[in-house]
Amino acid sequence: MDDGLTDFYLCMEAAMLDRLPGVLRASCFLLALLAAFPVHADPFFVRVYGRTYKVDPRYPSDEPKGPKPQEAMRALPSDLARGPGFRPSHDQVLAEVEERLWIARNQFNKAMERAATSPEWRNAGADAKAARQEITEALATGAAKTRSPELQKLYDGHRALNLLARELRRSMDLPVRQPEAGFSRPKLTSDIETDYRSLGFDALEAYYGFRRVKAAFRSGDVELLDQATNYPLVITGKIRRTIRTRGQLLAAKAIVIEPRIRDAVAKSSFETVFIRDKGLMIGEGNVWITHDKTGFGLGAINLE
Repeated sequence: MDDGLTDFYLCMEAAMLDRLPGVLRASCFLLALLAAFPVHADPFFVRVYGRTYKVDPRYPSDEPKGPKPQEAMRALPSDLARGPGFRPSHDQVLAEVEERLWIARNQFNKAMERAATSPEWRNAGADAKAARQEITEALATGAAKTRSPELQKLYDGHRALNLLARELRRSMDLPVRQPEAGFSRPKLTSDIETDYRSLGFDALEAYYGFRRVKAAFRSGDVELLDQATNYPLVITGKIRRTIRTRGQLLAAKAIVIEPRIRDAVAKSSFETVFIRDKGLMIGEGNVWITHDKTGFGLGAINLE
């Protein structure tokens, strides 16, 4: 039970049994009520992608308690406040944050899985699920910092972006919970939906696949690119090669995430990509996002 509520009920019991003098009894009620019902905290403001947003100072009920949101958000990327040279729409700001959040979430989850199965974190006989719970509680309060600074940094960064994304969605009257796809539902024009429908594609499914591929390239993390790839991945250039497994993709890291390819993906937007029966073309054919039974994912890279 919350400490404030505990004190409140103890004082109630004491007062009802006449164990306290009248003046002390009244003081006890007042102090206990103040402890049980927190004083209202003023919102604070965060600069994101050149725009300013108001943030609720309270933690969501489903989040592990830790430092105050204003303190937790100090872990936001230092360049997040910088404007892009134009006034972005709220949708563009949210897309920027959710893209970073997708990267942070997947990188943290990978690190968490490694930690939960390591002898350093697991108690004797504890399963991975119990270990994850123990680690998460320690990370939420910062108690795990000395044991794993890297994991703590990943957790702090993910928490800050997650809190920010919730507040941005709230300000836009969108569901505040994390979308199942990882990205909020876009406002697609009827023309875009018609174009995809004419090719037998679901425009919304294509959008989520595009966002995953874009975020994966942005991260520069080939393990995240693996999560956004439809195998076999065809690479064309002076020599044609086919990547069929995660291991082969990791071995080809220098090729698949070279700067020219990443730049082409970074400059692309879903609204302007060329589509045909093969899928979505990014740049001058530098990257193709294709469709299979699992959905849309990276299908081809052209190095020429």
